[in-house]
Amino acid sequence: HTKLENAVTFTAVSEKVRTLATWIPASKQILEDWGELESFLRTSLAYYVDLAEEQQLLTGNGSGENLNGLITQATSFNTALLPAAGSYHRIDYIGRAIQQMTSAKELQPTFIVLNPVDWWAIRLTKDTQGRYILGDPMGPVAQQTLFGLTPVITTSVASGTFLIGSGSAAAAEIRDRVGMTIEIATQHSTYFTENLVAIRAEKRLVLVVRRPASFITGTMTQSPA
Repeated sequence: HTKLENAVTFTAVSEKVRTLATWIPASKQILEDWGELESFLRTSLAYYVDLAEEQQLLTGNGSGENLNGLITQATSFNTALLPAAGSYHRIDYIGRAIQQMTSAKELQPTFIVLNPVDWWAIRLTKDTQGRYILGDPMGPVAQQTLFGLTPVITTSVASGTFLIGSGSAAAAEIRDRVGMTIEIATQHSTYFTENLVAIRAEKRLVLVVRRPASFITGTMTQSPA
């Protein structure tokens, strides 16, 4: 039988591979205590690079060595979907954002990014009988979701800001060019003569967003109800 023909329109977009790095000075003598130093480098120093990566993946503005983040490229939440003032809560923003995305025939969202302030404001919301809306805090982890979305709680987004999106590679993909790399050198300023070393941790990656409409961001005001 005759197969139905599909049509795909490609738009040329380029994204640069970015380098995320941090470094610290240290005395040359610290190299003699390598066991302790190595533990610090693999945990604390690498942590700050990973933190910078998280911030860039979410809010990078695409300039200089900044990634073009998900929130930067996401579709804005349509506030007209909310009911009349005084009759909605923070959680309604999330439900209406899901409605907005699915009505646009985009990929089904799988996660939501929230600041801890907003997450706990939602998590501690109670009904008129004093019961938690999201269920018993001592209940199974499965209850710790919002409309089936996995919460990603981080201070890398400002209080009041939310992002819902799809974790599918069809929506966006992180491509690592160089994984976490830690290097030590004396070739910095007068470090050689002063018995100092520079320790640098960095990684190189690019964020490719294929379907910006599969991400929706907005600002939640404090519940007026």
